[in-house]
Amino acid sequence: MPTYSPNMKLCATCERWAGARKASATRAFVSTASPITRGECLGGGHNHAQTSASGTCSKYRKWPVLR
Repeated sequence: MPTYSPNMKLCATCERWAGARKASATRAFVSTASPITRGECLGGGHNHAQTSASGTCSKYRKWPVLR
């Protein structure tokens, strides 16, 4: 199960990504089942496309669940 820091600015830590993910108890990290876990981009650079958790774009916004 990969873990991501919001400093990495990946889809998994972006508020616009609708993939399956879970914030850590401290809300400092996000985990997904796999780095290729896919979810829909909702308004980002890949709007309405299925993107992987490790994807990136220039419209990143940190997921508000994270501190």
